[in-house]
Amino acid sequence: MKKRKLISILGLVLGFMFVVSSCSSSDSSQLDNPDFTIQPSDNVVLTNGTGNYDRETLYLSAMLPETLPVNSANRKDTLIIGIISPNGVFNPLLEESQYDSDVNDAMWAPLLEINYDGTIIEGLAYMPEISEDGKTYTFTLKDDIKWQDGTPITSQDFDFTFKYIMDKTYTGRFERETLNVLGWEAYRDGTSTEIEGFKIIDDKTFSITMASPNAKTLAYFSKDLKPLAKHVYGADYVQGNAKDLDKFNRNPFGNGAYKFVSYKDGEEVTLVANENYYKGVPKIKNLVFRVVNETNQMLLLENGDVDIMAGTVSVTAENLSLLQQLGFINANIVEYLGYGYVAINHNEPIMQDLNVRKALAYGLDRSSVVEAAFGGQANVIDIPQSTVSWAYPEEGDYTHYEYNPEKAKQLLEEAGWKVGSDGIREKDGVKLSLKFLASSPNPVNDVLVPVMIDNYKAIGIELKAEQMEFRTLVDKQSEAKEGKFSYHLAFLAWSLDIDPDSTSTFASNGANNKVGYSNPTVDKLLNDALNEMDTTKRKELYAQLYKEISEDLPYLFLYQRKDMNVYSSKVKGMEGGTPYRSFKDELEKISFE
Repeated sequence: MKKRKLISILGLVLGFMFVVSSCSSSDSSQLDNPDFTIQPSDNVVLTNGTGNYDRETLYLSAMLPETLPVNSANRKDTLIIGIISPNGVFNPLLEESQYDSDVNDAMWAPLLEINYDGTIIEGLAYMPEISEDGKTYTFTLKDDIKWQDGTPITSQDFDFTFKYIMDKTYTGRFERETLNVLGWEAYRDGTSTEIEGFKIIDDKTFSITMASPNAKTLAYFSKDLKPLAKHVYGADYVQGNAKDLDKFNRNPFGNGAYKFVSYKDGEEVTLVANENYYKGVPKIKNLVFRVVNETNQMLLLENGDVDIMAGTVSVTAENLSLLQQLGFINANIVEYLGYGYVAINHNEPIMQDLNVRKALAYGLDRSSVVEAAFGGQANVIDIPQSTVSWAYPEEGDYTHYEYNPEKAKQLLEEAGWKVGSDGIREKDGVKLSLKFLASSPNPVNDVLVPVMIDNYKAIGIELKAEQMEFRTLVDKQSEAKEGKFSYHLAFLAWSLDIDPDSTSTFASNGANNKVGYSNPTVDKLLNDALNEMDTTKRKELYAQLYKEISEDLPYLFLYQRKDMNVYSSKVKGMEGGTPYRSFKDELEKISFE
């Protein structure tokens, strides 16, 4: 399963919602959550949700909806959502960025879905029957599910989809290794033309049998398992040539609320309502994903040129005050299931020394970066998990890295890196000079890069930052994994799934492990936790895992954030968001007042 999606640093910063608050008020119902405290002078009013699942969600309500710009009020049949520029990989089984995912989610419906409380619920299929040994899952598809052209979705489509992701030339990030469908390797290797563990029972029923059960199995089938149409994608498919299907990436064909119309790279993606969507035809005919950035997003909102900003506006006192002053803007704020980090390329010999990695952690004033960039409204973290997860450990159960340049110097000395005449450390004739990749344009880099350069220079490390577009950065990571590019550090982030398994990211052979990280202890803990069915015991294993990871530092972990969706007062159907489900999962319900 494709567990994580990369998010650009610009998107992270724009979407950086941190512990924010509301002004004090005589209205006792205004806010019950003490973690949120905006200064009274900001005059910002946030309220808690009151629904079954959104009690922890915070809402900013439009005070003057009648001030809606005329051009927005006159736009009756087109919903415009602002997002960071997608990479144009419009295939849900190949996507690498959150922004491609936003577009793909509008065009594809999944086998199963995630509910507002994080539980798995039915989607295209009803909840499966599970065999007594936990290995076989039998799915029954719903009666009226169709592709965008009206063709019924059948078991044959899912059979083809599984063959696609098990093909030897498949390059996506579906976690086929850990799902471990019986016989998938034989299909990959071409020694079988069928996947032994996938059985078509009839047009509406199929079963999937795993070689061995694990605790995450049901989660593999939720949200990210979106089928491909056999009569379109599979019309010319030949086993061993899955790569040929890339031709559809810019001409996608799905089964979701909307269907593809056009794509202008760096500008917008245009979709139209799918009249064959099984949940009902969307209330708004046209959907446009418009590319925004940090410099124009507020102006686009103010002018009414965008109806929704999907996680692009940072939650600071200043931004909330500006949004409230516009009068016609609503917002909802939730904890974010994900984290930000500086990737460490373990393929580089310098980065394979733990003392060097620890020196980088102790030698970077992460708290100052957060304070300078976001007014202190971000949480510095030391493990790869969100506080939203049930697997999040006790704070005292893992290593924390407070800013300590003297400790960093000591570690570098122990590693044999001695200060040279120019102040930069050397070892065996090699300078301690690191290449840092950062996406651009990117306001966080305006803070992070100078701090990193200064902090690391103070302990004898030279940092050379290279700015590039996010999609280029992702490509460079892939090239580095293949030995075609050299770098040491890169600033990125992951969004996470509901299951805490991170085999794909941190296992030695993980599908999403692009940094060459390998640790036998981590591999064992990941395997043990994945195969432990008792949740309490699983959580104990993840606590051990996070302790080991915090000690071994596959990444430099940076922050935990929250997420905010900003939307015009004319947009209805945005209420009820949680960390697990949002308006993007129910686009057919969005309407204009």
